[in-house]
Amino acid sequence: MNGSQADVTARAAWLSSCCNQSGVLPEPPEGPRAVQAAVLGVLSLLVLCGLLFLGAGLLLRAQGLTALLARELRASRDGEPGGASGGEDDS
Repeated sequence: MNGSQADVTARAAWLSSCCNQSGVLPEPPEGPRAVQAAVLGVLSLLVLCGLLFLGAGLLLRAQGLTALLARELRASRDGEPGGASGGEDDS
């Protein structure tokens, strides 16, 4: 066996040990996949909690603004002479 044949044989051995000859990549070990799934799950929960926190804050702010507007409308109606007349007189 000469040098080029040994080189070809070595490459073939390396390819067969590195990659499956059928073209399918070998399966990675299950450990890193489980860790990746756990990290993705934790990140998903953090994002969900953040969205709920922000959404609740926006709802509370909207409720507060609605209550403030209702209070101002009530105060302006009570302060008007004639009650809720419906129209404004600009003249």
